[in-house]
Amino acid sequence: MLSAHEVSHAYGSNVVLRDVSFALEEGAVTGLIGANGAGKSTLLHILVGLLEPTSGNVLIDETGPGTRRLEDRIGFCPDDLPQVELLTGREYLALTAGLRRLPHRPDAEKELLAGMRLDHAADRLVAGYSHGMKRKLQLVAALLHLPEVLILDEPFRGLDPESSAIMKGLLTSYAERGNTVLISTHDLLVAEQMCSRVLVIGNGTVLADTSVDALREHRTGATLEAAFLRLTGLDETAIESSQRFFVGLAKLGSGGAAP
Repeated sequence: MLSAHEVSHAYGSNVVLRDVSFALEEGAVTGLIGANGAGKSTLLHILVGLLEPTSGNVLIDETGPGTRRLEDRIGFCPDDLPQVELLTGREYLALTAGLRRLPHRPDAEKELLAGMRLDHAADRLVAGYSHGMKRKLQLVAALLHLPEVLILDEPFRGLDPESSAIMKGLLTSYAERGNTVLISTHDLLVAEQMCSRVLVIGNGTVLADTSVDALREHRTGATLEAAFLRLTGLDETAIESSQRFFVGLAKLGSGGAAP
């Protein structure tokens, strides 16, 4: 469905992506995981067309005459997108659809608002929404045109258990209908529960592109977290940092200077 081919990107002399290649699967939820600064957000912005790669390209299925525009085939829910809080939820959706030149789909809007349990608040000002309600409204906006590819950056950040469960169920169902879902997340438990496959990014390169089960087995980790830490070398960093921390505490306790 959506594929990246030797994608690289640099901000001046700072290279953040190096020859990244992969192809996303239809009907599956793929997790994009990596440490802070690994290049995940830059990659997502390139995938949805908000940023041009320094080299390489991103392709979606070859389409013939009369097919939907590329922009119509992708839905994107960014990590932190400021919302116009003086609009109601319904007005915000209308504004989003208008900016993207999408046809008005009152049937889809109604079903999505109900599915995310926002129908009761659709005519209230966004300023009165909780964080979780705003995140769910973003997802509704990304799904309004029923895209074939849905890309989300940290969709579960700050959600309460109920909102998180609703979003997990919606995304899983959306993928099961044959669509492609890519989520970037730091929550490895969520990735382990939801994703059939993971892309592990480290230092701007793809360290692994495989199923969750295969990654655990290959890295002999009991959990995805253990496998991820071992693959990226963060397990050694964590151990070293812990040791330095406790050595520093011991020195402070004895009156010495911490390193």
